[in-house]
Amino acid sequence: MEQLNSGDKLLIFDEVQMVWESLSEAYFKEARIYRWKVETKSAFRFFMQQVPVAMTSTNSGWEGVLETPFQSGFIQFKMLFDNHETIFETYCYSDSRKMTEQHYTLLLEELLEESQICFQKSGLASHVSGLGYTRDYSLLHWSYIESSIYQLRNIFRHIDHQPLRSLKREDLLMRREKVTHATPRSVSWVERYGQSYGATPTKLPSHIQSTKANESFDLYENRLLLKNILDLEALLNVYKTVKDDEIQKKAAKYLSWITHWKKAEFLYGVTSHKGTVVITQVFRKHPHYRLWYQWFHALYQYNSLSFDLGQKLALKDTFLLYEMWCYVQIIKVLREYGLLNNSTALFTKKDGFYILNLAENKESTLLLANGAKLTYQKMIQINTSPYYSFTQRMIPDIVIEYKEKLYIFDPKYRVATNLPMALGEMHKYRDGILSRTTDQQVVKEVYIITPGDHEGSEKKDFYREDFQSRYDMGAFCLKSGESNSIFKKKIAEILEVN
Repeated sequence: MEQLNSGDKLLIFDEVQMVWESLSEAYFKEARIYRWKVETKSAFRFFMQQVPVAMTSTNSGWEGVLETPFQSGFIQFKMLFDNHETIFETYCYSDSRKMTEQHYTLLLEELLEESQICFQKSGLASHVSGLGYTRDYSLLHWSYIESSIYQLRNIFRHIDHQPLRSLKREDLLMRREKVTHATPRSVSWVERYGQSYGATPTKLPSHIQSTKANESFDLYENRLLLKNILDLEALLNVYKTVKDDEIQKKAAKYLSWITHWKKAEFLYGVTSHKGTVVITQVFRKHPHYRLWYQWFHALYQYNSLSFDLGQKLALKDTFLLYEMWCYVQIIKVLREYGLLNNSTALFTKKDGFYILNLAENKESTLLLANGAKLTYQKMIQINTSPYYSFTQRMIPDIVIEYKEKLYIFDPKYRVATNLPMALGEMHKYRDGILSRTTDQQVVKEVYIITPGDHEGSEKKDFYREDFQSRYDMGAFCLKSGESNSIFKKKIAEILEVN
């Protein structure tokens, strides 16, 4: 029987260094294709994330290609040589074309923070759609759990394999023949109290006090871990009652994991933590307990968010979130310039709660103080008015309408490496959208918005102000957590704000 040693026998081809390296040493990035091979005469099967990997037979073994998922995080590989199974886990790093999970979370926070401000200015009054344990469920909260619970499962496996423990010493009075070894402390006890138990100069006492060391897992970190598990179980039981078959099935599946976790041997005798949660050095430095704490810290952060979205979002749908975030960033600029009078149109009421009314292919328009309009997902086709398209239906993501001219912004969160083609697509807006009354072109300027870093890019001219002024088109780089001052200046220029 041929055994695989932690993925060392399976080789991955490194396209950068042009060398073959072992699976355990390979550096994976998301959404990439990798060649692999293994030399073996045994029956061989290869799985990635529990899915069989296609392979072809060679004279020396097997080979094929695998494609990493378009999502950063842990990847699990399983290899079968005859009936011998080896499981190997490694990390898939974020691709530069896509936001990381941290960027994703930051986008949500900024989007919903501005939404809360707009809700307060709108004058609406009703129950607010919360994102913590304060309401029945939240699609954004569920999105976080669904996208990262596999990571949590891997973390728990590592903790279960080597949990924190301590030795607790207890002084016991034991019969003399049961004492296995003498310590300075027990000798001192015999000298002090031995006569009470029949000790003489030539005879040991019948009983001797000895120290017994017991291994214990009842530590603060394990008590808090158990509390987190119970909290997650309660939350999943809520999602199990949601009127969505897909969510119900997945919640039931995750609950079965929780049941298994609660039966872990190291949790026997451990009581759930109660009271204030503090960050210990273990949670700061331990490789697995630190990741566990960070996962639940991110989960509980959703308690501070105040609005839900009227649709499901996952990491694979980051482009939708980025589009919404760009739209809300423009709203933020307008609010700061004093142009946002009424933001009621941003919200819709459903089941007694107000939710953020931004969805794909669903038009949402705000009227501004200077007569301009800001529209998300504006639909323009042959029969629309006051603007129409004589070719095909068009739905530009963000449109500013001011003085009978349109200014179009199209967020593309992973187009930084292909800007010329993306800008070429924007010509259809400039040429194909006409005024219903004059049949003249009404689109004055068109811009791509991308989070991609343009520094050092050969396409950096698209970001330059002189290029944009000359051609009335170009690109802006917008990132979460940054001031984006150049973009704000453009919005002020379009709306003639001093």
